[in-house]
Amino acid sequence: MLYLRIMSALLGIPIMLGAVFLGGPWYALLMLVVVNLGIFEYSTILQASGYRVPLITSFAGVTLFLAVVYFQLFDLIYPLVMILFTALFVISLFNMDRKSIHDAAISFWGIIYLGGLSGYLILIRMMPEGALYTYMLLAGVWLHDSVAYFIGSKWGLHKFSPSISPKKSVEGSVAGILAAVLLFFSAVILMPDIMPFSPGAGILFGLGIAVFAQLGDLLESALKRQLAVKDSGKLIPGHGGILDRFDSMLLCAPFVYYFFTLLNISL
Repeated sequence: MLYLRIMSALLGIPIMLGAVFLGGPWYALLMLVVVNLGIFEYSTILQASGYRVPLITSFAGVTLFLAVVYFQLFDLIYPLVMILFTALFVISLFNMDRKSIHDAAISFWGIIYLGGLSGYLILIRMMPEGALYTYMLLAGVWLHDSVAYFIGSKWGLHKFSPSISPKKSVEGSVAGILAAVLLFFSAVILMPDIMPFSPGAGILFGLGIAVFAQLGDLLESALKRQLAVKDSGKLIPGHGGILDRFDSMLLCAPFVYYFFTLLNISL
């Protein structure tokens, strides 16, 4: 398992970093592929649990969310939400049974979860220092997740949230937080010309990354727990599916975007 995790990382990380470096349509295209794979996994595990998810509507929903963000058509976000809501409602009327409204609601939730939150990954890259901010997001999440996983696996004794994710430990959680905080605090000290904030802000940024990464992971773990599945998929050997790999990043992205938005306003 460890070998597969390392090999998958060695293959996937350069692709992600290269797309961030290129930016523009290349980065947006990678995000589009990732999000559509994610909504497919989401729909698949729901369908295995008895839900009926309109897959075409889900694909269209997440794709349109990313398109609206990429082309900066922000005035269309609210109409898009209403169109998707109406479409799913109409679909539920034509498949009326005791679960049709539940199907529509959980489909709509998935579109917002994957399409809406992933849009922030594109918004971050479009900022004036977007490449740097995106690399910081990736470095923080990857370091946090890796340290939490390895420390928790080897020395984790106290369960963090057994009802949601039995394998997560307090020791792993604390180690992940400390790693993220130390990363950005050290980076500010060692690379003051590159890092765009003070040591205190670096500590706050690392703490925010760690907290939202853990919340994102717990959110997906709760979903899998309620649907009685171990992994969201098998696309990434040693990691599971797309959702298993990107769950932490989804909730971190809004935090990073608004952190730098507020920071730039205050400067």
